[in-house]
Amino acid sequence: MIRMILADDEAVITRGIRKLLDWGRLGIEIIGEYEDGRKALEAIVKERPDIALLDISMPGLSGVEILKECRAMENRVSVIFISGFQDFEYAKAALEYGAVAYLLKPVIREELLRAVEKSIRILRGEDGAGKEQEEEGRQGAVDYGVLMEDEGSGYTPVYADVMYRSGENEQMRRLISFSLTGFLEEYLNETGKGIVFQKEEKTAVILKGTRQEEIRAVVEELWAESGKATGHVTFFVIGDAIHSMQEIPDMFYRCLERGGYLFFADQMPMPVIGLHGSVFAGRGDSALLGETRQKLFEAIVAQNGEAVKELGERYGKLVCRLAEGKKEDACFYYCTAVRFLEEKCMAMDLPGRNPEMKDLLERGRRCVGFGEMAALFAGEFGQYLEGMKSAAATRDKSDIWKAREYIETHYMENLSLHVLAEEIHMNSYYFSAFFKKNTGENFKDYVNRVRIEHAVPLLISTDMKTYEIAESVGFGDIRVFNSVFQKIYRETPGNYRKRVREGKGDNFKQESRKTEKENIGSRENIGSRENIGSKET
Repeated sequence: MIRMILADDEAVITRGIRKLLDWGRLGIEIIGEYEDGRKALEAIVKERPDIALLDISMPGLSGVEILKECRAMENRVSVIFISGFQDFEYAKAALEYGAVAYLLKPVIREELLRAVEKSIRILRGEDGAGKEQEEEGRQGAVDYGVLMEDEGSGYTPVYADVMYRSGENEQMRRLISFSLTGFLEEYLNETGKGIVFQKEEKTAVILKGTRQEEIRAVVEELWAESGKATGHVTFFVIGDAIHSMQEIPDMFYRCLERGGYLFFADQMPMPVIGLHGSVFAGRGDSALLGETRQKLFEAIVAQNGEAVKELGERYGKLVCRLAEGKKEDACFYYCTAVRFLEEKCMAMDLPGRNPEMKDLLERGRRCVGFGEMAALFAGEFGQYLEGMKSAAATRDKSDIWKAREYIETHYMENLSLHVLAEEIHMNSYYFSAFFKKNTGENFKDYVNRVRIEHAVPLLISTDMKTYEIAESVGFGDIRVFNSVFQKIYRETPGNYRKRVREGKGDNFKQESRKTEKENIGSRENIGSRENIGSKET
């Protein structure tokens, strides 16, 4: 019997996970539940469970800290992380320390099952007899006679699959899959280039030969003809060349690990990929993603529909590059864009939509292809644009939105009341009264507050000197910066930096994000645990 523990500081989560699967039928016994990270670690050390399902963020110790301790003690417990929306990037980074998988709340039954089955495979692989049985099960009764005829040429395993359409039921999908397999069998039988078989409901093609250019040419022909046979986009992952049939199962499973790119197949001119290198060319990083989100917001405020469409498409291309074949990551990046738009709207008193992030996340997960997901979120961006157009019917509000956006973009410059009044096309004297009436603050205090809001993250997360930070956010005089900062925070910038850094320790980055959100004045985080946490099943 495989032994497992659960650890989450919310009892409703552990109760829901207990009910989500028939653990006994999987051969798993849950031997303990814990709400504190330190107690969970003690249980791992004393009870030595095979699997630990851990919340990424718990009192006592975080899930990552527990995993680090286990690896330091050479404890090979198989760890699965679960996390709330706001911890996603932290959870993703935790995989570098050896976690088997991470699951977003609300935990979906199928995803939990896949993660647990992956843990079980790893556990069996550590046992010689178990691994032998697993390999035997993978191979089944497949006839390798065709390959034996030319054994010296080597082999190249290929994973083949179909991209289904939204609305196709299970019966229809089986028929389409059968059509693909039938075509491949006919082609390979006629050409003698290899064999095809089904393993764990996945289609495996084993081609004879190891020269990649020749193999690629064969697979491209399979792609073109199989698309005609099925009427659907077909997807192939070409494995590395091997020289022994004993290597076939492991190489095929490596192909399956790239199977997540099937979701993105409709974005590829020819969805035939290998095991190495980037699938989507071009630069893609979090900084560029952030820049594009900001430009998208500016286009919405400017009510520029063409720019919103173009930037939405650009954002989608970046998501394809950054998601690295993971549908869940793609959905996260899109949800992050919506959350960013909402927070910017709240910070600038613009009309938002207050979207239900849990519902949006679920709708994204239900998409069968990236094109469908991109269309879903393009619609979300469009609704922000329409809301902005409707609200801009009142001229005063439109002008104050423009003024706030200009300040947000140019706060680091020598920004004066006269400059901004000209930008809004108003008389300077009238603009001063207009600005205070609509914001509740005079122009100078408002600009200084915005500058301080941008200075705080630099104090917390960088080693820049105080005068350097002051200059970078638009204060020409360090004394003015210190005075304004003390007026808002009741302490000097230096004391604030020291208190936050020494007081927060490992939660340093979390404090940075929290402080920035408090300064901006946004309401409760849209992606909070309450909004998207798992409900009791």
